[in-house]
Amino acid sequence: MTAAVSILGLAAAAADPADASVLRFIAIGLAIALVALLIVKAIRDYRWGQSLASARYKAVRELHNTLGPALDMMTELATLARTETVARKAQLEKIADLCCSALVAMAPPGTEARAVVFALTSDPDRLQAIGRFGRNDIPRVFLLSDPAGKEIMRYLTADPQLGAQLFRDIQKKAPDGYLGRSDKYRTFIRAPIWSSGVAFGMLVIDAPKPKTLVEGDKILAELVAAELATAFAIAAPGGSA
Repeated sequence: MTAAVSILGLAAAAADPADASVLRFIAIGLAIALVALLIVKAIRDYRWGQSLASARYKAVRELHNTLGPALDMMTELATLARTETVARKAQLEKIADLCCSALVAMAPPGTEARAVVFALTSDPDRLQAIGRFGRNDIPRVFLLSDPAGKEIMRYLTADPQLGAQLFRDIQKKAPDGYLGRSDKYRTFIRAPIWSSGVAFGMLVIDAPKPKTLVEGDKILAELVAAELATAFAIAAPGGSA
């Protein structure tokens, strides 16, 4: 399966330095990403009519309440032994759920957004949800042998790597081979979850009404996907522990 590999069968995406160095590197990366998320969220809310001070306060509160626990779990994930594959997988799924919760919380008010973390797995080769939050629509499973699955793999393994993509109205423009449910959602964003050239999966956020997700949401999704990539890399056999 080209660059697609299972959650528990991934090649190590990071080197094997001392634990302290790895955790220091992770902490620095997370701090930078949190600052970026805060700035994007505050600016977007400011443009929605809130005062900048109010937008900044709300962004800090939402990030603390929703993304903070996921980052704490990521630190715990890094301390699990490499042999604890079941525990690593379970922790990764909890992190995925919390990241989805954070992304939905940061979506514009009234969008009825849903966020899903899809992971590449094998036997058979597919892309399936390991975490979600929002509307109770059950995410589909993408078989990589189907047209939609092949298109997603081209997106995830593109060289150079593509960033997040926003589809404002899928009835007017959608990915090749797209078989989504326009009766369930009309707009969506997808962002690759990858690290060191290894594709782990994809983060998606969607909403029922067209054009309710905007460029700011695309940037937020890309940043959250980058944080998820760290969790996936740690959870992989050979990851830091």
